[in-house]
Amino acid sequence: MKLIDKYKELNILSEDHSFQYLINNMIDTIHSYDFFVAWNKVLKNVSDIEVSLNILNTLIGKDDIKGKLKELINKYPEIVSVIPILIAVREKTIVISELGKNIEYSFIPSKKYTEKEIDDIVLFCDKCGLLKILQDKNIKNLVDYCVGVEVGLDTNARKNRSGTAMENLAEIYVKNICNKYKYRYLTQATVSKIKDTFNQIIPTDKSDRAFDFVINTGSKIYILEVNYYSGGGSKLKSVAGEFKSLYNLIKTQKNVEFIWVTDGKGWDTAKQPLLETFNAINYIINIKLIENGLLEEILTKGL
Repeated sequence: MKLIDKYKELNILSEDHSFQYLINNMIDTIHSYDFFVAWNKVLKNVSDIEVSLNILNTLIGKDDIKGKLKELINKYPEIVSVIPILIAVREKTIVISELGKNIEYSFIPSKKYTEKEIDDIVLFCDKCGLLKILQDKNIKNLVDYCVGVEVGLDTNARKNRSGTAMENLAEIYVKNICNKYKYRYLTQATVSKIKDTFNQIIPTDKSDRAFDFVINTGSKIYILEVNYYSGGGSKLKSVAGEFKSLYNLIKTQKNVEFIWVTDGKGWDTAKQPLLETFNAINYIINIKLIENGLLEEILTKGL
């Protein structure tokens, strides 16, 4: 890493001290209120299948529920494609392992299903317990039920929202600096986009990599990768190694610098791999260091 003037202003006078400052000033959260559930997406997903769900509502409490479901599929084949969501699955093909064999069930939309296909669909609904739940009236309304299912499935997207939130936060600072000094920057920039816009070839480890930010100060190109980790895990070690390797590729280009902006208390569980990368590349900074002017100094002084 490089010790620059802003470090001195913060009374950071050694590499060890600078790393401790980085670790000690990781932020607890970047979550806004809309992090927890993307309600617009949840409600839209349910609205898109509401008619089919209301048709399936007629199964609730029925005695001959298997026969009734067969009748509904024959009359309203569009209901088949919504069945997987009732067990919190988005895929339209479900494979079950039974007695050493793989059994495939298809819920792909069709204008008409064969008798065998209908029997298989009903069999699946019976064996997975869905028909019993409906027959026993444990579910009162499938529309309301699916709102809950979608909320549950949406929690899987929180990880992506954390990444997006970190990028949005970083862009506030990037945009302000670029506006102040008339720099140009790109977001989610592929190698080809950088070449077309800035006439600069950037070596990369992945052909489909899109760099979070690319800043052109006129005299130098800066590649910024941005991420946030609230929790620890083995992945953080591989992430640190990945960006160390990426830096080694990028530094082969003249007038190109790599900056890794990372944050989050997850790094408390992976200090050693982060330290190894910190010692190997010029700049690993967090939001606190950006607030203290470190990014601005790096960009404006061509460091």
